[in-house]
Formats: sequence, structure tokens, C-alpha cells
Amino acid sequence: MSGAGRPKIVILGAGFAGMYAAQALAKLLPHAVDGEITLIDVNNFFVFTPMLTEVAGGELDPRHIVSAIRRFSPRINFMQGCVDTIDLKKKRVIVSLGRPEDALPNGQKTLEADHLVIALGSATNYYGITGLKENSLNIKNLGDAALIHNRALALLERADEEPDPDTRRELLTFVVGGGGFSGVETMAALNDLVRENCKNYPRILPGDIRTIIIQGEGRLLPELDEKLAAYTQQKMEKRGVEVRLSAFISGVGPDYVELKGGERIKTYLLIWTGGVAPTPAVKHLDCEHSHRGGITTDEHFRIPGYANTWAIGDCADVPQPGKQKPYTPTAQNATREGQALAHNIVATLRGEELQPFVYRPIGELAMIGKRTGVASVYGLRFSGRLAWAMWRAIYLFKMPHMSMRLRVGIDWIGDFLFGRESAELPAMRSSIPAPQAPEQSEQQKREEVVA
Repeated sequence: MSGAGRPKIVILGAGFAGMYAAQALAKLLPHAVDGEITLIDVNNFFVFTPMLTEVAGGELDPRHIVSAIRRFSPRINFMQGCVDTIDLKKKRVIVSLGRPEDALPNGQKTLEADHLVIALGSATNYYGITGLKENSLNIKNLGDAALIHNRALALLERADEEPDPDTRRELLTFVVGGGGFSGVETMAALNDLVRENCKNYPRILPGDIRTIIIQGEGRLLPELDEKLAAYTQQKMEKRGVEVRLSAFISGVGPDYVELKGGERIKTYLLIWTGGVAPTPAVKHLDCEHSHRGGITTDEHFRIPGYANTWAIGDCADVPQPGKQKPYTPTAQNATREGQALAHNIVATLRGEELQPFVYRPIGELAMIGKRTGVASVYGLRFSGRLAWAMWRAIYLFKMPHMSMRLRVGIDWIGDFLFGRESAELPAMRSSIPAPQAPEQSEQQKREEVVA
């Protein structure tokens, strides 16, 4: 206990796991004398990540899916900073204040906890594929979604001025690597964005646009049953998406994707959604790790060998009862883990028995294109407009604040009445890596000079 007799609870990471743990603790320990709850994250806002693909597709304003962490509860002490050092034995954390990109004066703070919670999330897994990290975009945060939106529109603008039809088609080739939920929803949003907006560009024909999703497994959405996966593929192909199954990316360059077997696809926009790994910040901690690099915990989220030290979310491998595999790194699991952890911390403070984490997801949902979705809820299958409406209703309800729900609802109404946004997001424009202009032939140069 701290000198004042109040337990200090420090939570590292304000994603779904850390945020929901802090919120639950604030309710279970409502008074200051019950304990100090400190939440640390590099950003001072919480992002509702299931809706990132709609930001990328131009259906939502990026500001409407974020909420300031300081608004969640007066019981949560928030600190913005980067976690530099974690001492599990002493439950001590050293934090660099602010963010490196903000160019603010350096600052550092050391915190010691009675209960330390590690919820630092995940990072993109590139599997060692040559050039993939340097030449692809992700969709893990708000900046990623804005970059995808802006890059797609920048390519439309560039292609509209391109006189060579072959080069124009290369500029309008969009590739997504990975055919799970994130990949399918990203491709659906991107495909709708570029195909609906091409009518605004007089020199671009619908046939100039090529959208490709590359999946290593034999079908899309391996998380769902085969009927829903087949329905998804059928709908996406009907809307112009090429679905490449049992295909593997072996190398990536600034203007191409190479597949195993030697085929090269010319493209200036590759979005990689093919996998995640625990954040590198937890790799060097002196504790047991799983084969994927996550912190191994027991069924109560405790890190073996360290008292009152816990791990949850994508950076942790929490065992499933009766199964060899841990719980999957999803927002649905992270939310429940955060809430369950809060109860176990409070039980520890009160000398009560801890409860093992047991959770069975209620189902899975995915958006697969304009007003179309697939869903499996409590074992029942849904598809089409009904599944799309379910997706929107469920995720709208799950948003943490009424203000966010209202803003998102207004965006959806605007999209229905006026169509999706076709302007770049100006706040992100300066950060976009510019698409490399293809080399012109001598003939093309001479034609331009003559013109």
C-alpha cells in the first residue's frame, strides 16, 4: 500500500482492455480513499477502432469515433506519455512525458504501483516479408485510416491526369493483404470509395479501377462458417473485387506487390491487415512469453512469479478453459478481460476469492460493402442488409458516449442522403507519403512537349 494507505493501481495502455479496466475500477472503487487509478497512454483519446474502416471509406468524420480519456471518469488519473521501462518485480514504471512527434520539452516520471496492469496492445506483424513494412499502410489507428482515405483520393486525382491508359490502370490498382475481418472490411470500404467517386473524374472509366484482396487461406473470413464466407466472396466479386485465395505475398516494392510464384502486381497502394503481434514493449520483460511473444498469464490475468502484476488485451495470452489456444486478440475479448480484471483486483484488495476468466463471444459481424454485411450471432447466421443494420446498431450501442453516437448517427444520415466524402482530410495531408509518379517513356515526354 502507498503511504496514505490507498492502493495505487497503474494501467499501461488505453485501448479497449485498459480503458474498460479503468472504467470498471472507477465504478467498483468510487471514492478517493478506495484507491488511486492511473491510466497511461501515448494518446489522450480513446479510439473506437471497429469504425476505422468507415473513416477510411469516407463515411465517418475521424473526430467522431474518438473521445477524450479525461472525460470518462473523474476517478481516473490520466497521464500522457510513452512507457520506457517496466520493472515487474518492483512494479515500477518510467514514463517519458508527452509524445516525441510533438517536439515538447523532455520530461520523465517514475511511478510505483501496488497493482500494475499491462495492457499495451499489439503491433502489426509483417512476418519478415521483404519490403512490406516500408511500402504498405495499416489500419490500426486513426492516422492509418486517414492516410488510406487520402492516398486513395490522391491516386484518383493523379490517374485523372495520366494520358497513358496502362499507367492509369496501374495507378488505380488497390491491394489489401489479408482476408480476415479487418481485411474484408477495409477492402469493402476502399472499393466503395474509389468506385463511387470515379464518376467525379471525367477521364477515369470504371474498368480502369482494379481492387484485389489477397488471402493466404483457402477462403475469406476463416473466423466465420463457410456459407457466410462464400456469400462474402460472391458479393465482393459482384462489386468488382478480385479475390485471390491461397496466395501469399513474398515481396513488396514502392510500386508493386510480388506473390509467391513470381507474379507481380503493379500498385501504389497496399494495405496490410495480415496479422498482429504483441507490442514490442513487452518482449523484453522478465516473464514467461508465449510462442507469439505475448505475456503468459494464469486464468485470473496474473503474471506468474509477480504478485499483483497483471496483463490483459492483445499483449497477453490468457488461457481458455479446456483449450490449448489462448483467447484471440479481439476488441470483444479485450473489453471483457478489462472488466473481469477490475473485479479480480478489487477482490484481491478485499481478500476475496478471484474468479477465473471465462467468456464465450456472442458472435462476429463484418461489413462487406455498401449496405451489406454478414453476421453470426449466438450461432444464427445473417447476411445482406439485415446483417449490415445489426453491425451498425450493435457498434453504435457499444460506443462509450452518447455524444459519439449522435455524431456518428448524423454522419451516417449524411452519407445516405449525399454520398460519401470525396475530399482529402486536410489535417493528415502533409503526412501522406506521395505516390511515386511512374516513369514516362520518351514518346510520352515528347507528346507532352508538343501538346
